[in-house]
Amino acid sequence: MKGRLRGLAVLIEDVEDARRLYKSGFYGKFLGKDKVKLEEVDEMESPLILSLYESLYLAEKGVLEIFDDSKKLEIDELREIGRKNIKNFDDIYLIYKYFRELGYIVKSGLKFGALFSVYEKGPGIDHAPMVVVFLEPDRGISATDIARGGRLSHSVRKTFTLATVLKPSNEVALIGFRWAKI
Repeated sequence: MKGRLRGLAVLIEDVEDARRLYKSGFYGKFLGKDKVKLEEVDEMESPLILSLYESLYLAEKGVLEIFDDSKKLEIDELREIGRKNIKNFDDIYLIYKYFRELGYIVKSGLKFGALFSVYEKGPGIDHAPMVVVFLEPDRGISATDIARGGRLSHSVRKTFTLATVLKPSNEVALIGFRWAKI
């Protein structure tokens, strides 16, 4: 499957490939449509837009070849584009990959004020039970982080999860907060 680098995203222009990729794990977002249910995928006629995290993951899995104009990008070149343009790219990618490898569907969490929304089954099938916020490895947890987590988890009824990468092992560490009525 081929994708074309466009800024900090990768575009899957072949509609059949876009549909197949979305169905295989809810990767990307169809141009012009926020959430697409599985039963709607075959009706989609627009390209699929992938984040750099999704693109790198799929390239590492051997599913996706990424081109910049006519030049095929190697995995290290794609990773370097991420590093140059996205702060903490490597750590955030490790968190993305961690959840994907556990079988979760990982989507943008921007609308919840988070890095990722993590689904068990996928958008349109279930609600994301968890929102993930990145905590830089050398930064401690503040009272503000905990208060933010409490407010967010209560307002959207999701587990608020702080995620970081432990150094030098590159192990992903998580702390989850759930709203409880006492």
